[in-house]
Amino acid sequence: MELKDLLYIIIAILIAAAIFQIFAWLLPIIVILVIAFVIYVFISDKY
Repeated sequence: MELKDLLYIIIAILIAAAIFQIFAWLLPIIVILVIAFVIYVFISDKY
């Protein structure tokens, strides 16, 4: 039972780490897209 609980904890940590890695990879891309969109709107309003 304890070994099974330990296994579940390890799996949970791995899943959490994988999700964190995906967010760490996606977040800069999302930030860049938002900044690019804001700049695009600013330029298109100016001209």
